[in-house]
Amino acid sequence: MEKKGEILNQLAIISDLLENANLETKEKTVIFLLEQPEFDRIFDKIVKKTKLLTPDMLKTTFSMKIGEIDFVFTLSED
Repeated sequence: MEKKGEILNQLAIISDLLENANLETKEKTVIFLLEQPEFDRIFDKIVKKTKLLTPDMLKTTFSMKIGEIDFVFTLSED
């Protein structure tokens, strides 16, 4: 299936759905375990859009918060 849409828009929709889920939680976190090329692609997109991080940061994990939802992106060790 072809993947369409801007990643930040998709994450905002996911955030909205999870915030309105009929659950009482202390925290709501989504973790994405990514291979190196995908991790780099998403990191670059988020850096460019949010300007919260700098592209020269050496990272294996980064996170961002949209609404009440924490999105964590981590590099697969495989």
